[in-house]
Amino acid sequence: MGNNTGGIGLPTPSGGRGGRSVGAAPRLTYFKWTEVAIGKIQAVTPKEGEAPRGPVTAEEHLRKLLGFEAAKLSGDKRPLLVYFHYPHDHPKHGKLSTAVCSRTLDDEQAARWSKMFRCVQIDMGATETQYADMIGHKGMPLFVALDPDLKVVAEIPVTKSGAKLKKALEGAFKKFPKAVKQMKKDIAQHKKWMAQAKALEKKDEFDKAVELVDKIRFGDVRISPYFDKAQAYGQRLALKAEREGLKR
Repeated sequence: MGNNTGGIGLPTPSGGRGGRSVGAAPRLTYFKWTEVAIGKIQAVTPKEGEAPRGPVTAEEHLRKLLGFEAAKLSGDKRPLLVYFHYPHDHPKHGKLSTAVCSRTLDDEQAARWSKMFRCVQIDMGATETQYADMIGHKGMPLFVALDPDLKVVAEIPVTKSGAKLKKALEGAFKKFPKAVKQMKKDIAQHKKWMAQAKALEKKDEFDKAVELVDKIRFGDVRISPYFDKAQAYGQRLALKAEREGLKR
């Protein structure tokens, strides 16, 4: 099993887990993986009255299991990040896989960049190698970023360094122009929300200000320069809102 939570603490409203600090900075973000085992294509028996279906192609099989259909329906346009995860007791790759899950993925900055992707972890202990190979697998633990056509846009070697993974994820993300464009729009929106919150604070409308700042604090775009600022500012606003409520 891969480490999709960091394995520490309980869920918090920010989608991470509490109770852990690295250095002076509290952990706020964790990798969130959808775990997938890619088995053989299964024949689909049509329901009564339905026309027989044609054979499912390998590409259709992969797209469904990798969540492309569900992502399209939900409007999730983030690039796909795939991690080929090996069982921790694997005779050849187990030690490296364990180190990645317990060390590399337990990095705040790398995890913030992970939220710019839709993350899928492939269970290589229960996956047909032929399908994994179609999406960039090379017989070892590896990260790849895929486009909707299942093309490998970026290959990210496994490393024990969270800092190196963060840098690699940032570089991979930049290879998706549409996603970069949306990120810039999101960051511009963060700037507007912060300005609006400060204007509301001056009017003593603390509850409304908190609502705006919380969109940054609890959102997915955590590589924004306003994310860390929103943490402290949101807490101050929440205290003011609480005090104002006690006065009423």
